[in-house]
Amino acid sequence: MKERVIGLIVFIIYRLYSWTFRYRYLYESKEQLDVAFEDINSKVPRPGQNFIYAFWHQDELSLIPCFANKGIVAMVSYSKDGTIMDTALRLMGYGTVRGSSKRKGVSGFLSAYKMVKKGYKFTSATDGPRGPIFKVKEGIIRMSEKSRRPIFPLRAFPHHYHCFEKAWNKAKLPMPFTKIDIVIGNSQIFSRKGLEEKLNDLSSLSEKSLPHHW
Repeated sequence: MKERVIGLIVFIIYRLYSWTFRYRYLYESKEQLDVAFEDINSKVPRPGQNFIYAFWHQDELSLIPCFANKGIVAMVSYSKDGTIMDTALRLMGYGTVRGSSKRKGVSGFLSAYKMVKKGYKFTSATDGPRGPIFKVKEGIIRMSEKSRRPIFPLRAFPHHYHCFEKAWNKAKLPMPFTKIDIVIGNSQIFSRKGLEEKLNDLSSLSEKSLPHHW
C-alpha cells in the first residue's frame, strides 16, 4: 500500500511537471513515422500490425509523458520501485505486466507475449532494470522474434536536463519548459547487437538535420 500511495504522488507531481515539455519528433523516413504513429495512436489492438518500442533506461523520464494515454503495454519489475512505477504508469494510461530477469521473469515474458500477440503495443527499457547501461538484454529480442513483430528504436534528447550521475542508468530529468527531441529509427526485426548499435547511432542522428515535426 505504501508504494501505491507513493506512486500516486509521483504521478500527480510528474504529470503536472511534464505538461511544460515541448516535443519534437525526428525520424529516418516519413513513411516510418506515419507507420509508428498510426500504431501508437490506435485505440484498439491491431494483431499482426502492432509494434514493439525499445529505448534505453536513461530516456524514460522524457518518453513516459510523451506517449501517455496511448494504451501502450510496458514491462515493470517486481521490486518496490517497480510497484511505484506500475502505479504511476497505469495512472498515465499505460498497461503494465510485471516481471524481471531476477523475479518471475518467465511469467512476465509470457504475459507480455500474450498481449503482443493480441495486437497491443509493447515497450521496454532494453538495458533495464539494473544494467549495464547501453547493453541490450535478450528479452526484447526474444519477444520480437517469437511474436514476429518489428521493433521501433526510440531515443529522447532533452535540450536541458539534470543527469543523475550516481544512478547506474545516468537518468536524465528534463528541466521545466525544455524542448525534447524524440528520435525514431526505422523498424525491423533486430539482432541483439543490431538493436544496440541502432540505439547508440540515434544519438548522432539527433545532431543532424533530419526531417521533423512538432
